[in-house]
Amino acid sequence: MNFISESKLDELFGGKLDFLFILDMDGNIIDVNLAVNSILGYSRKSLSNKTLLTVYSSHYREKMGVIIPLAIRGDVISCPYPFITKNGEIIPVDTKFYIGWWKGQNVVVAVSTNLAAKYFSEDIFLSIFNGTQTMMAITALDSNVVFNVNNVFLEALGYTLEEVSGKTVRELGIYYKYAQREDMLKRFSAKGRAEGEATIKTKSGELLECLLSFKRIKIQSKDYLLAAVTNITQRKQMEEKLKHLNHQQKLLADVTQLLNKSDDFDSVINTVLKLVGQHSNVSRVYICENTADERFTSNTHEWCNEGITEKKDEFQMVPFEAVPSWKKMLKEEGRIFSVNIQELPQDMIDLLEPLNIKSLLAYPIYIQNRFWGFMGFDECLRNKTWMEDEMTLLSTITSNVTNALQRKLYLNQFQNSELRLRLALRGAKEGLWDWNLVTNETYFTDTCYTMLGYEYDEMPKDGRWWKELIHPEDLPNVLRAFDNHVKSKTDYYESVFRIKDRSGEWRWILDHGRVVERDENGKAIRAVGTHIDISKQKKIEQQLQEMLNTKDNLFSIISHDLRGPVGNFMQIIELLTSDMEITPDLQADLLNELKSMSKNTFYLLENLLNWSRSQRSEIVCNPKSLIVNELITQNILLLSTAANQKSIDIQFEEKKRYEAYADYDMINLVVRNLLSNAIKFTRPQGVIKINLSEQNGFVEVAIEDNGVGMSQEIVDSLFTHNEFRSTYGTNQEKGSGLGLVLCNDFVLRNKGSIEVKSILGEGSTFIFTIPLNA
Repeated sequence: MNFISESKLDELFGGKLDFLFILDMDGNIIDVNLAVNSILGYSRKSLSNKTLLTVYSSHYREKMGVIIPLAIRGDVISCPYPFITKNGEIIPVDTKFYIGWWKGQNVVVAVSTNLAAKYFSEDIFLSIFNGTQTMMAITALDSNVVFNVNNVFLEALGYTLEEVSGKTVRELGIYYKYAQREDMLKRFSAKGRAEGEATIKTKSGELLECLLSFKRIKIQSKDYLLAAVTNITQRKQMEEKLKHLNHQQKLLADVTQLLNKSDDFDSVINTVLKLVGQHSNVSRVYICENTADERFTSNTHEWCNEGITEKKDEFQMVPFEAVPSWKKMLKEEGRIFSVNIQELPQDMIDLLEPLNIKSLLAYPIYIQNRFWGFMGFDECLRNKTWMEDEMTLLSTITSNVTNALQRKLYLNQFQNSELRLRLALRGAKEGLWDWNLVTNETYFTDTCYTMLGYEYDEMPKDGRWWKELIHPEDLPNVLRAFDNHVKSKTDYYESVFRIKDRSGEWRWILDHGRVVERDENGKAIRAVGTHIDISKQKKIEQQLQEMLNTKDNLFSIISHDLRGPVGNFMQIIELLTSDMEITPDLQADLLNELKSMSKNTFYLLENLLNWSRSQRSEIVCNPKSLIVNELITQNILLLSTAANQKSIDIQFEEKKRYEAYADYDMINLVVRNLLSNAIKFTRPQGVIKINLSEQNGFVEVAIEDNGVGMSQEIVDSLFTHNEFRSTYGTNQEKGSGLGLVLCNDFVLRNKGSIEVKSILGEGSTFIFTIPLNA
């Protein structure tokens, strides 16, 4: 915010025209100048300690209630809203806000310039009159005599002041339609002001579209009419151009929509010709089709404007031999174009003159690389100047009609065969695609869409959408395979790729096809093929591969783990049955070793059997109430021999009885495997702690050892279904890793969870949960 000096404030206090308000930092009025009292009618006393809102009408108080605090903060420096006098008169002002110093305190100063016309001096008014960029004229209220115009008026209309001053508006002839001014004057007389549009004519005759405003002004106590005129010709031209472009865009959209309909084709084409003719306002729009040998042409569809005679019947089997230039121009120049047909070759003039055609525009129609016919636009009433954007529009519409005719031809050619093929493909759940490699137009059967979860009419009828859905890693291989076939490097095209369906999932597609049509140069112009959804096969293939990998991994471990115990069995039995003298103590040790090895082998085979049954879904989860404490105690007793051999202390305090709801056999196997592993990987004289607790409706079982522990890499892979960790215990006990996979499977089947916490060299804690018995 700008600063205003105290000396300037003293100067403004004596002002009789402009208004001065001094506010404290809360927005309350401290003092005002003489003009506030003399013009607005408010005394210093009546405004003292009031807010500035007092001098605003109720219409502006809400807005000013926002602006004043912003002005005090310095965020707003001006305001355009008018004051209201004590008697209710509106006074236009331009208010500026300043920061200042007044009588020893910081103040906010509002200085409002009085813009009310009756307070202008003639000099002030004339400076505004000649300084604006708007045309202005001062005329008499009764006689319409022009007294004065500003410089902008003179420059825009091409007059001098001498040519204008003293003449009436009618004499000057500046209104193209004087009735427009008379209408403005009527509204001015009724309301004291008027606004509207009118066409103004310059001295040279150029027409300007203008906005007019009539207002009453007072100069030296006499009333005059002030006319303000703004030239909006360019804006009007731009509006007309935009309107024209909008009409063109709407026409293209309507034509495209019509041509994509499956309604009666002839009716659609006739409607399209009518829309194009009405938009371009030509005399006649038509389509001609050539014979297969391109020797003759006939009018197949025609629209004629009002008052124009139809020529369809006359224009049948017209030989190109009679007008060779017609066919030559269409083929070589890509169009026939003339503002005046006299510019055309004589053979064409001889054809067109009897038809009363004065101007002509025609574009060729090519279907399957054959000169199929043409689309023409005749003007019979005048020599028509064809605008560039108009020709572009008509050329585009011709292309759209060409595409529609081509689709119709395809449909006619393949209707019967496609029906048979569609039935066969639908039974086989295959989708058919037909790709025009020249126009990039692609036809898909509905199965191509439905296999991805889309409706037939939900996606564009070209190949781009399909290409955009292919997995980016697969797309290069797909394009390479198709390109090799197009270049005749392969007898057929085949590719397997992933594609995203409507739900965002990736599906596997087997895509195969071949080029069925090439041009005279051998360039591929059409390809046909099928899509087959092989997602289920791929899933089964992946599952089989995973099962094979798991089987191979498991069998490798099992064969290794069984070989050791069986070999030891053989050696001990051979020793016991030999003639060698064996002491009773040695015999007892050997038998205990056999017992231990047979028990471990039994557990290994039991785990293998359970895993095999689980993989075949032969194990049914049968949950029922079980006492977790009792189950753990039984397993401690079962494995006590193994623990005692290593002097391991198993600590389990039954502080509370926990009842769970789970399959007894499954959880029994889980506890036995986890406790057996803890014994196996705990060093002699080690400790194993078993704790039970209740956590959010679950019984939590934690088996903690102070054994060898594991690395994080091993921890992360423990419960992977196809990962088996075969490791040795602290006394070289052998394990397959299968038990942990079973533990994970059985805990999850009982709606529980399992996790492990381990530090290498310090020990591990296995924690699993099963539901409490409700």
